[in-house]
Amino acid sequence: MKSGSIKSLYPHLGFAVVYLLWGINMSSMKIGGQEWNPLMFNGLRYAMIAPILWVWVILAFRKSGSSLRMAKRDWGWIMFLGILSSVGMEALLSYALQYSNAANGAVLGRGFMPVLTVIIALAMRQIRLTPKIMFGLPLAFISVIIIVAGGEQGLHFGPNTLRGDVLLLLRSLFGAFYLIGISRLTAKYSVLLLITWEMTAGALSMFPYVLLRGSMAYFAEISQSGWISLLYTALLASLVGFTLHNWCLARLGAFKSSFYGYALPVTAAFAGYFLLDESVSLFQVIGGVGVLAAMYVVQKDKSQQAVQDNPRQSRKSGSIKPAVPGSRT
Repeated sequence: MKSGSIKSLYPHLGFAVVYLLWGINMSSMKIGGQEWNPLMFNGLRYAMIAPILWVWVILAFRKSGSSLRMAKRDWGWIMFLGILSSVGMEALLSYALQYSNAANGAVLGRGFMPVLTVIIALAMRQIRLTPKIMFGLPLAFISVIIIVAGGEQGLHFGPNTLRGDVLLLLRSLFGAFYLIGISRLTAKYSVLLLITWEMTAGALSMFPYVLLRGSMAYFAEISQSGWISLLYTALLASLVGFTLHNWCLARLGAFKSSFYGYALPVTAAFAGYFLLDESVSLFQVIGGVGVLAAMYVVQKDKSQQAVQDNPRQSRKSGSIKPAVPGSRT
């Protein structure tokens, strides 16, 4: 296999690692969710990540001699996307699940994201509708429904879940806009710099809640398992997961990246089997095979322009190219 062919596999392998980490995180958050308030959990999570990233980015950029400056419009955009990701996606998901269930969340809160991404990308003429997309997208969506319907909770829609289901759909819409928005910035700036500002925006948007509601008495009631859940979510699922996710996103584009989201119910089901002794039904296995087949079909669609020409090559003032792990080298 040629060196270029091997390198072209790196983003796909990266997404496999990301969704393995995030699948395990679903089990981790089930454990932590029994003790933590969702806003407190996410506020601490982002507050823990931001300082680590700033130390990393300052040391890395100082070593490479690169500038941390961004165009004002781009800086405002990444701060907006950071708030959209933390509040409009992560916190909204936790809130929506109070009025719906995890199975509905997998379909409406995540499964619809690639569908909406396609619609928006088509409207913006960023992708073309091809036979592989027309086959792979419905196959993946149906397979996810099979996975969650075959689980212990099943799939239930009705008046009791209506509020949560609407919020879950809104979460998918926010996620689609986030993917398309961040993919534009990854063509101009280092992933490390972007993820640092994104986590900072998330921390600033939720940390006031932590300061108002947090207390030593509250933290003392959290068990060791609850703290381990927070640490895993913050350091592995978020710090490593988000950085690697956006690195891969910069190379595959918004649509193909969003399609990997269909792998989450698969990895979450098997993580639950090994970590929480949850059962895996035949329907979930069949659905998992369908998801993998659909992902293969879509990722082989070479008619899509996966990555735009990288303007960082020109070394303009807004461009950043630190030769460090986590940067877009």
